[in-house]
Amino acid sequence: MEKLLKLIEKNKLANQPVDEFSMVIDDKQIVHGAIFVIKIEKKTFKLFIPEPHYKAVIDGDTKPLIKNILKHPEVMLFA
Repeated sequence: MEKLLKLIEKNKLANQPVDEFSMVIDDKQIVHGAIFVIKIEKKTFKLFIPEPHYKAVIDGDTKPLIKNILKHPEVMLFA
């Protein structure tokens, strides 16, 4: 997570929208959360926010911002 934070700060991307995210849905159609994909300098980072917390990030008509995802208390970085 520290590496991701440094890259975002270095490239001044905190206010950029996240263009790519996917819902995590099981075979019984139960939503478990959302995965947000952030690509920086040829690296791909996947951040997960579980149900029901992801709704606060994707609510509204605008795309979620990187800073809002990173500040969320339930966010997890997938390795």
